Amino acid sequence: MDWMGIGVLIIGIAFAVLVVILIKPLKKLGDVMENLKQTTDKLPAVMDDVTGQAQLVLNTSNETIGNVNQQVSEITPLFQIVGETGEAARSLTHSALQKSNTLKNTTADAANLTRRERYQGLYGFLSFLFYLQQNKQEVKAQAEVLKK
Repeated sequence: MDWMGIGVLIIGIAFAVLVVILIKPLKKLGDVMENLKQTTDKLPAVMDDVTGQAQLVLNTSNETIGNVNQQVSEITPLFQIVGETGEAARSLTHSALQKSNTLKNTTADAANLTRRERYQGLYGFLSFLFYLQQNKQEVKAQAEVLKK
């Protein structure tokens, strides 16, 4: 044998050893590829199922949002009525506050008159009533303005 034949023989033996060593990993790789094929064969059916369920969820969500919008539109007038009632109550309370402030100022003026003139007892009470009688028309005019 010449050197070339020995080299080819060594390469052949090395290739045979390599094939023997790689048989087990290549077999496992073949099994993995077979499992991958089975999994990818099932994939379209799974995707169709997931897509159908997602579509069902989206349709249900759209119906729910429609129901919520309808209920909100039905309840909106009620909130408007409550708001208007609150505004009317605030206006009434403001008017009552103005009337009570006016009466307080009027009685304070009468009290100042009583203190200034040093009226006491029944005489002071009578002068207070006289003062209120004189300002009665003014108080009525202010009350009418507040009612409007």
